[in-house]
Amino acid sequence: MGQIKTPQQTADYYCELAIKYATGFGKELNYSEESIKDVEGILGYYSEDLHPGFFKKIMRGILKENPSDAQISSMAIVWGSYIGEVFKRHAGASCEWAVENVFGEGEILHLKAGDSRLFPIEKAYKRLVNGTEDNVWSFYTVFKEKIKETV
Repeated sequence: MGQIKTPQQTADYYCELAIKYATGFGKELNYSEESIKDVEGILGYYSEDLHPGFFKKIMRGILKENPSDAQISSMAIVWGSYIGEVFKRHAGASCEWAVENVFGEGEILHLKAGDSRLFPIEKAYKRLVNGTEDNVWSFYTVFKEKIKETV
């Protein structure tokens, strides 16, 4: 990964990975708002794979092939960084990446817009774990409007 010095450089690194990984799904991410729908589809694929049917679940348990929480978190960082960067570029508000101890559990990468905070990485994690109820396209559109109202 090399020497990363700023939160923006960290986000840029993970966005590059997201763009690279998306090509494996036949998607070309270009920082457009519409590309969030492609990310939603990719996260949907991963989420379905995390919640397999009965037979596949048993086989994974026997073979010890279940993804670890660290692996799920790594995916969330990649895709959440991309979602956040698209948000930053299109929200119409002054957003910046920050690394802070927001919840008292250690420093996390997130977006700041004035006094508001946005946590796209955590949302990507929830999408992977919870499924469609945590749709990232809906998250994007709702929070884009809220940030415009508050900043």
